[in-house]
Amino acid sequence: MDGSHSRAPSRAPSRAVSRSRTGGRQAARQESRPPRNAEAGYKRLIVACDGTWLNADNGLTNGKLSIPSNVTRISRAIRPVSVDGVPQIVYYHFGVGANGGAVGRVIGAGAIGEGLGENVREGYSFLCNNWAPGDEIFLIGFSRGAFTARSIGGLVGQIGLLTKKALGSLAEVFTDVQHRRDPNYRPKYPDVPFPDKPSADDPYYREELGRRGLSRLNIPIKAIAVWDTVGSLGMPRIPILTRLGLQGQESKHMAFYDTKLSNCTENAFQALALDERRSAFSPAVWEKPEGNRTTLRQVWFPGVHSNVGGGYDDQQLANITLAWMMAQLEPFLDMRMQYVLEQDEENELYYRKQRERDRPWSFGELYNSMAGIYALGGGTTRTPGTYYAIDPDTGRSTGRPLHDTHEYVHPSARTRLRLGGPGVDDKGVYECRALTDNWRLVVDYNNSADVEVFWKLKSRDRKVSTRVLPEAPLWKLERELAMTDPKTYDYVMRPPATGAKRRGGRRSSPVGSPMVEHGGRRSRVGSPMAEHGNGRRSRVPSPSVEYGNGVVIEEASAMGVVRKNREGRRRRSLENIGPRGSRARSVEGDSDWGRRETPRSSKRMSHLGP
Repeated sequence: MDGSHSRAPSRAPSRAVSRSRTGGRQAARQESRPPRNAEAGYKRLIVACDGTWLNADNGLTNGKLSIPSNVTRISRAIRPVSVDGVPQIVYYHFGVGANGGAVGRVIGAGAIGEGLGENVREGYSFLCNNWAPGDEIFLIGFSRGAFTARSIGGLVGQIGLLTKKALGSLAEVFTDVQHRRDPNYRPKYPDVPFPDKPSADDPYYREELGRRGLSRLNIPIKAIAVWDTVGSLGMPRIPILTRLGLQGQESKHMAFYDTKLSNCTENAFQALALDERRSAFSPAVWEKPEGNRTTLRQVWFPGVHSNVGGGYDDQQLANITLAWMMAQLEPFLDMRMQYVLEQDEENELYYRKQRERDRPWSFGELYNSMAGIYALGGGTTRTPGTYYAIDPDTGRSTGRPLHDTHEYVHPSARTRLRLGGPGVDDKGVYECRALTDNWRLVVDYNNSADVEVFWKLKSRDRKVSTRVLPEAPLWKLERELAMTDPKTYDYVMRPPATGAKRRGGRRSSPVGSPMVEHGGRRSRVGSPMAEHGNGRRSRVPSPSVEYGNGVVIEEASAMGVVRKNREGRRRRSLENIGPRGSRARSVEGDSDWGRRETPRSSKRMSHLGP
């Protein structure tokens, strides 16, 4: 990423930024512009795969407009042509099971993964038909759509992109790849796509495709960007369906999809849900194989599966993950970055229609996902940083800890947890057992004004490779969204120290990646000296940040001040966050988040600000 993301002014004691949220972004649009120019004659191909049952073209569902996922929303934010004339072509594919009746959707697409193979072939065919040398490929997905996107990337890495003359053989090539690990497999057409073909697992198969002009090999993928990939085999496993014979052979066939990272993928980004409890929705966490050069970032956010991937009525948490993902892709794609702020304003309108109070940043409704057929699979708490490798043939854990996963925890998780945000369905206080069961928050100023925030594994006995989860830095677009709630943002940037002292010796490296891999420069990941795309070192951003038009507005103390934007509209805030982040009272003790505000009462709870 360019210097706009690595620039971080020094901290000021009581400063924040206020500006119009949707206007004046001409300067911002000039930042992080992809360096190549349209004279190169290349284009960008974006394959966007939505989650199970999601279809952006579905229109009305049950008499109301369907709620778009983050895949749909980021697709709408991408400009058809970049400002420097590069075509950006989005191929949107609706989710597995988006069509059909309720029973068929649940038993077919939802439970056994029916339709995954077709979706992978269609997305892959789009790339084969449209790619030309120099073009850039992007794969985006959510849920099973994330698995689809990763599977397409695996196919490209394994056999390249078939030429148009070879696409007639795609079905057979696809079957060969599907059975590449099966020693008993006998191809129906042994001379397709070429005579006397070996197993697709044999390097000769791939080489011969290239030599005969049937495939373009070594095709780079600019980025794979996904929200909460579920299921090691692409679909959630539900034991009762397996016993009933409804989840068996199809699940086994899903094992062929290769969702691992290959060197053909230059960048890989994944947003993961901390609070999803359905065992059937176990996350597919990436790990970097030895020698892999992919830039990998996987960040844990508060919320369940569709809080993170989008699709619920309250999109506040999904807006946070959308802002993060757009910030990751900003160096490579030309997008309308103000789209996130427009979505945030739409969410505020939703609160008003529901007669609900505006919520502080990160306090969006956390829905209960333990319902329906997937609840039959039972519940379990997710375990960031401590996942194990999965056997691709059985879908079972091998007992080997994942290495080099490059996992981080987003600041919104800390904020919601430490400020007593609302629990599931707005009942009680947020607990986040995925973090608190095994991890301890450490906020260390290390005798300076710079803060290092990370989560440290409580136990020393566990067989894991990760003992520190660094907190992810807030990128520029994320800061702009968070600063719509100045007092919460002030807490994010200046949290109270936890009293942890650095003891002798070096602290263990976070997530198996002790130093940033970009540009050969060394900086602690997740610390104040965090990496910013191109390997430059920068401090954790100050609350005083220069926006796209260069305007910096100094405001008064974070205590007891009504913050307004340029139009004079009041902004969300937490009244009782002290200068050093003194802890807010719990939501359970202060208010009932499930209670709607009556038309007569415009009085706000003290912890919600004026």
